[in-house]
Amino acid sequence: MTNHLKKLTINTALCDMTGLTEDSLAPYSGMEINASVIVLSTEAKKLLTRIPVAMNAAAIVQVAEGTQISIKNGKFEIAGGEAPQQPTLLMVNGKLIIRTGSQETLKGYAGIQVNGKVLYPKSLEGLMARVQINGKSVAYPDEAILIDGKLRVDALFILRAKDALYFVTGSVAIAEENLDIQALLQKGVRFMTDKAYLNEKALAHALPLFDDKTQITSIPQGFAFVEEAETLADDLIRQHGAKLFIPNNLVIEDNQEGTLKKLEGLIVTGSVTLPLHLQDAFLATRPQYKKLKTYKGRLLRDRGTLTIDPHMLRQHPEGLTVEDCGAVTLEEAISGQDILEMLTLRDCGAVLCHEGQKSALEQVSSDVGAIRVIGQNPQEETQEEEIPRETINTAYYAF
Repeated sequence: MTNHLKKLTINTALCDMTGLTEDSLAPYSGMEINASVIVLSTEAKKLLTRIPVAMNAAAIVQVAEGTQISIKNGKFEIAGGEAPQQPTLLMVNGKLIIRTGSQETLKGYAGIQVNGKVLYPKSLEGLMARVQINGKSVAYPDEAILIDGKLRVDALFILRAKDALYFVTGSVAIAEENLDIQALLQKGVRFMTDKAYLNEKALAHALPLFDDKTQITSIPQGFAFVEEAETLADDLIRQHGAKLFIPNNLVIEDNQEGTLKKLEGLIVTGSVTLPLHLQDAFLATRPQYKKLKTYKGRLLRDRGTLTIDPHMLRQHPEGLTVEDCGAVTLEEAISGQDILEMLTLRDCGAVLCHEGQKSALEQVSSDVGAIRVIGQNPQEETQEEEIPRETINTAYYAF
């Protein structure tokens, strides 16, 4: 009889099973492992034949005995002359930048897993089979100067610029009207980038700096290029003037009607999100934009997790709009009628609700990843006897 044994469920990004032993298996009748990456040694693979094991993973990697696991979160770079001293499996959660001349360093890793983005020189394309990528990879020319992000060309950049190709992963902006573009051309500067913003006065002179694949957007004369702006505020007008060019999305909050009246011109290359009651005032400025999104009541956005309770709804009787949040949970005391009358959800990852709320949520939600009822398990097992379970939720788990 094995009714004293437990079933183990592990939910993790990386499950390191290289240290698995008979003793660590002894308490369990079975295992379920849900992971981005599972790492196995030859010995661990043999041991796992002793009990039922379900593995749900984007990648299962087998490594030699004694291999070290190195986890890097955020941005990590591999350059020449930095090879690990012992067999190492590298896992990067974020962005991996591989520099030119890193052939031997790459070969020194037992394996590389990336959850995110990889930038690598084209000459190393043949070695990229060693890198398993759950995300996006971009190759750049070996001779290029790599700039990871956006580049704002100013007078100081022109003084320091080299006779080189600059590979820019973000956009390039030549926004000031009196820069010495001729100096860049004489130095032999070239830019490789997907997008460029060029002030109207410099447009004709600056075009030779870019190849034909670059999407060029002109900044009209008299408009201030405000790259950092995310919300409209009086400070923007005081600092930059009443004509604004914003190369991203813009949010206009409920209390900005006075700011709208001060605008003399507005160009937004992305979407504009604003309260419904300010729509007419906004359109009166004759703005240019890609998409207009209105909301009712209070706007809550860009939250990793958010719990909505009845008190929050009572605070905003005019309504609550939730946008771009990772996980949203509704408390059980919120009625379906309250959801229909007071709540709007857009562009959220997952919504957790209670019985009786799901139908209403489906009516007020758009571009939501999933709406799930808490405690509802569509694949619930029926068993003659209840098996004790142990569940582990963690970013990294090692036996």
